[in-house]
This record gives sequence, C-alpha cells and structure tokens, in this order.
Amino acid sequence: MLKNFAMNIDQLLQVLENARGYPLTAEQENIIRHPQGPAWVLAGPGTGKTEVLTVMLLRLLFVSNDPVQTEQVLPESIFVTTFTEKAARNLADRLADMRSIIIDADPSFSDIDISKLKINTLHGLCNDLLQEFRAPNYQNVRLMDEFEQAMFIYEHMGIVKNPNEARDVPFWSEYEFLFPRHVWQARYNNCPRKWAMAKALVKIFNRLAEDRVDISSLRSAGDQMQRTAELYEEYLQALTDNYRCDFSHLQERFLAFLNSPIGQSFLGGDAFGNGGIQWVLVDEYQDTNRIQEEIYMVLGSRGSRNLVVVGDDDQAMYRFRGGSVECMVTFDKAVEYFMGIPATSVQPYPLSTNFRSHPDIVSFCDAFITSFPIMGDPDARVSGKVPLSPGSSIHGNYPAVAALETQRAGDLPERFAETVKGLIDNGVVADPNQCCLLLRSTKETPQNAGPYVQALVDHGLSVYNPRNKAFLEQQEIQGLLGAILSIVDHDRNHVPRIQSGNRAGQLTYPIVQSLWDTFDAFSETNPLLGQYVNQIITQMNAVDPGSYFDNSLHEIVYILLGIEPFRSLLGHPSQRQRIGRLTHLIEAYSSMPVPGHPGISRGTLRISTNNAGEIVPGWVRQFYHLFIGYLNDAGMDDVEDDEMICPPGMVPVMTMHQAKGLEFPFVFVGHVGKSASLSEAHHLEDLFDPYPSHSAIAFNRPDSTKRAELDLIRQYFVAYSRAQYALIIMGSRQQIRGGGIPCGPNKQWLRRNSMNI
Repeated sequence: MLKNFAMNIDQLLQVLENARGYPLTAEQENIIRHPQGPAWVLAGPGTGKTEVLTVMLLRLLFVSNDPVQTEQVLPESIFVTTFTEKAARNLADRLADMRSIIIDADPSFSDIDISKLKINTLHGLCNDLLQEFRAPNYQNVRLMDEFEQAMFIYEHMGIVKNPNEARDVPFWSEYEFLFPRHVWQARYNNCPRKWAMAKALVKIFNRLAEDRVDISSLRSAGDQMQRTAELYEEYLQALTDNYRCDFSHLQERFLAFLNSPIGQSFLGGDAFGNGGIQWVLVDEYQDTNRIQEEIYMVLGSRGSRNLVVVGDDDQAMYRFRGGSVECMVTFDKAVEYFMGIPATSVQPYPLSTNFRSHPDIVSFCDAFITSFPIMGDPDARVSGKVPLSPGSSIHGNYPAVAALETQRAGDLPERFAETVKGLIDNGVVADPNQCCLLLRSTKETPQNAGPYVQALVDHGLSVYNPRNKAFLEQQEIQGLLGAILSIVDHDRNHVPRIQSGNRAGQLTYPIVQSLWDTFDAFSETNPLLGQYVNQIITQMNAVDPGSYFDNSLHEIVYILLGIEPFRSLLGHPSQRQRIGRLTHLIEAYSSMPVPGHPGISRGTLRISTNNAGEIVPGWVRQFYHLFIGYLNDAGMDDVEDDEMICPPGMVPVMTMHQAKGLEFPFVFVGHVGKSASLSEAHHLEDLFDPYPSHSAIAFNRPDSTKRAELDLIRQYFVAYSRAQYALIIMGSRQQIRGGGIPCGPNKQWLRRNSMNI
C-alpha cells in the first residue's frame, strides 16, 4: 500500500507552478480535476496535451485527501499508451523531472516508484504483459517485425510459393488496388511478382485482425471473400505451427488474454498485492484502430470505468496503417456499447489554446478545418468542438500566412530555394533547419521532392531528407551487401536472371550490379577487405562437400564490420545507423528457420555436395530472392535519428505524416495541386466493413469518397499547424486560385485568408 501523505490537487498544482513559473490554463486544470469515469480530451495542435497527461499522472500518483481523489493510485494500476516509443520515453522523462520537483518540496513522497507505471506503446505493453503473465497463447513465440512477417508469408503461403494463374488471378483481381499499375494489372491474366503478392497479403491479413472482421461471415460471402477467409486461416495456422506472431495478431492475443481467467485477475486485482488496472490513459487516440478500441474498452471496464482518451480527430493521419479516426469521433457511442453505460456519461474536455503559433496562423488553421461543409456531416468530426484560440508569445504585424505563387508549377522549386536562402542571408532565421518543406511524398523524383532538393543544393544549402526511399542507394549499404554476395556467390553463378521476353538474360534485381561495383571499389582502396573475402572463400574450399561452414551469415557480417572501410564508417553517426539497420535485418533473416527444417536457421551456411567450395545453390538463390529481393522491392527509407528532428545546417524536407507532432519557425507546404483520391486503405475498408465482429455497435464510416476528402483536409490541417512564425503555402497560379481542398472550399478562400508573395 502507498503511504497516504496529504497533498491535494491545489497543493500539487502550486508546487508545479512555483517550479515552472507558470500555471495551467483553466481548460488544462479542468482535465486534471476530472473525478472518474470516461473522459474525452479533444486536444487541438499545440495545446499542451503532453503537459496535461503528465500532470494528470502526477495527480493520480501523489494526490489524496481531495474531494476529487481521496487516495493515491498504485503506479502499477495505471496503464498509459503512446503512439510511438519516443513519445513514451518523453512522457516518462517529464514524469521523472516533475517527480523530482514534488520530492524536493516534500521528501516524504520519495518512495513512490514511477518505474512501476505501465507506459509504452500498446504493442510494447501487449508483448511485455503477455510474457510477464506467461499467457498460454504466447509461450515460446517469436514476435515478427514487418520484414519478418513479409518473409514468413513469402515462404509459407501456397498462393505465393506456387502461384496458379487460373485459380489465383481472380483472387488478385479483387485486390488489384493493392498493386501500383507499373507492378501488376489484372488484365494481363497473370499473377503478380512473388514479393508483390507477399506484401499484399501482409496488408490484407493485418486489416482483417485490426478491423475485427468476422471471418465466418467473410467465408459465407462466397467467391473471393471466401478465398480470403481460407487464406487467412492458412496463415493463422502457419503462425501457430511455427510459433510466430506479427504485431497485428499480438493485439488479438492480448485481447484474448484479457478475457481469460488470468487476464481477469490482471484487470481486477488479486490477494497478492496486485491492485488491478484502475486508470487507463491513451494518447493519440484518433489513430486507434478497432481492435485497439476494444482492448482499451476492456482495460477500462472495471470499477468507475476510468478511461481517458486524448487526441484530435482533425489530426488523424494514419488510415493507411489501419487507423480509424471514427474511433475518436464515436468514442461516446463505443463506451455505451462496450461498457454498458450511457454515452452521456462520457465527459468531453476541450484543449483549444494554441501555444505554438502566431495568432494569424492559429486563426487560419481553425478557419481552414471548419470551412468545408463536409466537416459538418454526421460522424465526420466530433460535434461541438471549441474553436482554436492563440496563446503563444509570438506576435508581430507581418504576413504570418502567405501564398507563394508562380506562373508555372515547375518554377516553384527555384522560388522556394530563393526564399529560404534569403531568410538565411538576411538573418531572419538562425539556422537552415528552421525552414521546413512539407510534401505529400519526399521521394527524390521529378514529380515529388527531386526538383526542390536540387534547387536547395544549387543555392548552396544542405538537405535532410531521410524518407527519400534511398536506403539501398547508400554506399556503405551497397558495399556491405556486395561483400556478402562476393562470399556466398563468389563466382556469380546463381544470380537470378530474367528467363524470357525482351529482357531475357538481364538481372532480375538490377541493384545487384551496383552492389558488386561498390564492393569492387571498396576492395581497391581497402586491400584487407578483399583479402578477408578471399580468405573466407579459401576456407569454404577446404570444407567437405555437404558439410556446414564454421561461420554463420551474421558472424561473417560482424567480422566484415571490423575491416576497413566499414570500421571507419561506423564512426559516423548516419552511416552507423544505416549499417545497424542492415545488420538487424540480416540477424532477423539469419534467425528464421528453414521451412521443413525447424532446427536449421537461414543463417546456417552449408557447402554444396556437387560444387566444391560453393554454398548450396538453393540457399544462394533464396538469399537473392528473399533478402535482396525484399530490399529491392520495399523502397526502404533512409535511417532517422529518433532524438534529432533535423541536424544543424540542413533544410528538412519531410512528409506531412513525418512532421506530425513537430513544429518549425518557418513551414513551406507544397503539393497543393493534389486532389482527394481513394487509397488502398479506403478500398480495404469498403471490402471488409460489411463483416464486422460487433454488428450492434454504431460505427458507421462515411462513404469512401467522403473519407478520402476528409483525410486530405486533415492532412493539410496537420501540415499548416506545424508553423510557429510563418506558414507559406506554395502553388502555381492555377493551383492557388483554382480552389480545392489544400487551398480551401472555393477559388477565393485562400486569397482572402493569406498574403500573396
């Protein structure tokens, strides 16, 4: 039991105010004084929701003898989730700092151990708790990341391993929207490439779990929905047989655990000091999916039903990852359905004072999100939201919201680069990293970020663009992969080549030539690298045919990392992070068992019985197809530093999703010529929504066309609300004056609400 020291809410807030030098706002204090029951915190951009979450947790931990809270809550009885691991760390750090402030004021609280709080992403907590309680459905199970899941499906699903065009083309035709047109089209009456099929099945299977689709209803629908159900059950059986679990089904296993006797003991407490779960706090609830919604409802269903969700439906951006903003919009209805209490018992709390931006930017953002008639449709947006209001110290009579307009869209990159260079040269910004460019895609292609990056470089500016899908183009990655290929296929006898058509004889994966070339260049300037590779090849020649080589794949990689140039490259932060990511992928690949041989992992190297000194040809071909093929097809982003938004001296180029939760003094937003279009997520929702596990819940999404429009409005709202001092919206004359979602509901809206530059 906690010692019941005397600190009420007023005293807690006073201690924090004395240390920080400012009080909470009335809106924030109202949330802190929430007595019990479900709370619906509607937190606009820049309104201090993390601060509120932190102080709310402090109230639960330290307050007693108060009309709102008579006793302190055990730390282990509080369940807190964040959207990212970084956000969880930041919240824990804030708590530790504020705990120190309280203990300095009253040392008698020093034995309150905040390390017992359950703070993490939901996936992280699911994994930890299933292991801690030794859940029967999670014993000896390996949790697969996205790479391992895709590889698992590639190796274990018959539809991928042995495609049959007559049987399978009708199935893939149902899901044609999952394949870019340049990858596959149903009209050619052939199956997609194997990696394309595997990645499509990942999306389908994850959606079935996360949207709580009723598989028996899906099977009864017949045709390709029946085939979908059969393939899904085949996948689930393969997971069980191979003691594997992916992140989507981790949540399903956790939900089953909560509904089991041991899970009920975890929730309700027991006679051995476990106080059960008394409070559940959820950050970024607008990006929750249906299975997560159900998990939170079960977690918060005991006692006073203390479930506090914090988020903003206007900032929902992750439908493409399975997020359902409708969970936030219909939170009160879900509480009524799952918890059996009236929707009116849910207490809404606004957080509307923006501490981030110039008042004109705040007014612009609020006017933008409310200007579209579609936002007034039922269940499109939480009704009755309080308008945003300015609260920052930023002021000044200058055009804080401006439209940068050119005659042609092709002239925008040059004008943008000139403007950034002018801000730097005139001392308006102290560092280039204070000017951020936000685009819908940052691939460095002519249609996306390429011209903007080139224009910045032409003006002598460095660019930070980690999501440019250029991981495989980095020299350290190509050199290390080239070294591996030079060992496992040193005569280059087994590299896959196209067998027929106009490109017969060409490399299946053209990137392989670059891997060889980079390794050869590294070996010329670093002789020890070539010597080591030749040494390994010599050792392989000395191994008896059919025998195993002493070193595994990942052991060879670790030896390579101790040789130049890799040893020096590890001394540079960005190169070290990239190499670290690649070695993680190699470790994951090496640890996977060979299908049909559970005692042998992929990293085990065996010498061929027919070709002395060579690795078994089947292993080499699989490495090309499974590992190199995945990297080639995945279009992987470069590595990002979680702790650094953008290095000094560089202009950040980011996707709008990437900028979520961040802020920059100057924000330039491009791609305003884009219109709403249906994504694969919208199509999957349309396919599976008719088969819900909970048919009684009032969870009706708008139709897919409206969902696409709403999502695009939200995406640009997030982009616009990142700016602190100035927001610059960039487009051609036709784009700026033509209206459309990024520029407002009509042709005049943006011109009336911004200054033209």
